[in-house]
Amino acid sequence: MRRTRKAEAARRNAAPRKAIPPVVLLSLLLALSLAHSACGKKEPDHGGWTDDPIVPGYSVAEIEIGSSFSAVQESHGEPDDRRKEGGYLYAYYRRTREGGGIDDPASWLLVVTLYDQGNGYLDPEDEVGAVEVSSPYAGKTSGGVGIGSTAKDVEGEFGPCPNVSTASSPDGGELLVYSYVDRGVEFVLSEEGKVLTVMVTAYGGLRPAEERSGGVESPEGVFGSHRDDPILPGQSAAGIRIGDEFRTVRELYGDPDVRGSTTEGLVYAAYTGGYGTWKLAVYLEDRDKGGSLDDFDVVVSVSLRFPYAGRTPKGVGIGSLQSDVIREFGAPERQNTAVHQGEQTTILEYNSKGIVFAVRTASAEVVEIDINRAV
Repeated sequence: MRRTRKAEAARRNAAPRKAIPPVVLLSLLLALSLAHSACGKKEPDHGGWTDDPIVPGYSVAEIEIGSSFSAVQESHGEPDDRRKEGGYLYAYYRRTREGGGIDDPASWLLVVTLYDQGNGYLDPEDEVGAVEVSSPYAGKTSGGVGIGSTAKDVEGEFGPCPNVSTASSPDGGELLVYSYVDRGVEFVLSEEGKVLTVMVTAYGGLRPAEERSGGVESPEGVFGSHRDDPILPGQSAAGIRIGDEFRTVRELYGDPDVRGSTTEGLVYAAYTGGYGTWKLAVYLEDRDKGGSLDDFDVVVSVSLRFPYAGRTPKGVGIGSLQSDVIREFGAPERQNTAVHQGEQTTILEYNSKGIVFAVRTASAEVVEIDINRAV
């Protein structure tokens, strides 16, 4: 759905507020935040992806925020229409109403907004910034909100909306836009008060196009020169050692994008690289029991995600297979499988060695690694 310039400006000017990462469990079960992987190319008229859950800040329609356009093509094929506007590129799929304009939210089932790499054309490397779905999309949020829900339903799950604006519909009517920028989701409601369109973005919303220079994150990303540091189970990763004080972490990485405390009495520092979900999360013992992050709090766990490229002594890292993990570490001391945010995930715990792996069950690939105190 394309908005009026007034509504677009209001959304961009909203102060971006970072999301709080999941409460830590050293087993990773609650710390893991995953999106949905594409499972082979699907024909546009298959429709199976129209039931995919709506996961604010992460994914919808089997498209991950932050993934490449090539991943969109793999799942959805070539778009039915495309255009460039204001530094963004748009890919339109599944026209649902004949004669409807390109700006009509009721005329497209799926619209993907991408950050242009700089040449004005849709390229495989262009990055997904937002995904919008409209009727007949059937997927829902975890609280059951989807196309056709009411404003009461929306605020019942997400709370009173801090940013409600209006936009003109193509037929001259007025639409209401409920923006939860810090949650990575936006709802467009009809004059009758029913959800017409749902947009999913990263936490903090769609970045202004001018923030990108060349469109590509530096090769080292949030980890800087520590991106390739070895993973030593029970000891260290990304230049951070278990037992380090937070002031040491801050010297390496600066102030965190997000900080807070957990129900387990820990405090945390999360680093996103400036947008999207966290790539590095450090959990610490709250030495003064004040519930806030202080210089002398002590590291008890380091959580790593892509683009971290460090490896264990025998070569296991993000993207390795579950069989590689077992080859190096043997049978896990504890293993469980759970459906988390619509995706089946396997947790492999080696607590006596101080390392835990989260594996995407469908592909058997490692998506997150925790280095913990050995117990």
